Amino acid sequence: MLLLNGASSSGKSSVVRALLPLLADPWFVFAVDGLTAMRSAVHTRVLDDAEIDAMLTRMRRGYHRAVAGLVSAGNDVIMDYPLSEAWRLADLVEVLAGVDVTLVEVRCSPVELARREVARGDRPVGLAVSQTLVYGHGDRDIVVDTTDSSALECAREIVAAWGALTGPKAFERLRQRGERPRQSGSGFVGGEGGCVRGEGSTRGGG
Repeated sequence: MLLLNGASSSGKSSVVRALLPLLADPWFVFAVDGLTAMRSAVHTRVLDDAEIDAMLTRMRRGYHRAVAGLVSAGNDVIMDYPLSEAWRLADLVEVLAGVDVTLVEVRCSPVELARREVARGDRPVGLAVSQTLVYGHGDRDIVVDTTDSSALECAREIVAAWGALTGPKAFERLRQRGERPRQSGSGFVGGEGGCVRGEGSTRGGG
């Protein structure tokens, strides 16, 4: 299993698309935005902030377990998912125990992140740069940087580095360090820039 972690607009989705033709077998791309798109946007009851936070936490916990279910049935899965809340990684480390996870860090300079965010026009300005927690856990198996490299170049780097990995991977090292799921009352641990709640919007993104 591959998990591509990076800030909004860092190029995760583009790297995944470039990666697929380089892989020998069919892989499932399961991005958190795909699950978000399944949630109805029309309903009769207005949720308050606490209820929205609880809903988003339930969705992300369900996403983790849906991925685990696919993998447990023998499927190869790529997660496109920002680890922008501390509890997300800790929960994944627990849920994916026994799964061979390769954690790929997709980086990009803050200046380029800001430029891409404005150009795409579908993200709150400042969201990408605010997502400092995505790299806060301090471990990974592979790092690529999309600032000056194309998605295809990064995909080729991943394939080359992936084949050369030896020893315990990042998830196993994190597990050995005793990572455990942590949740605040709002489903957040640490800061992501105030009201920012993920990558797609201030309310319902990844």
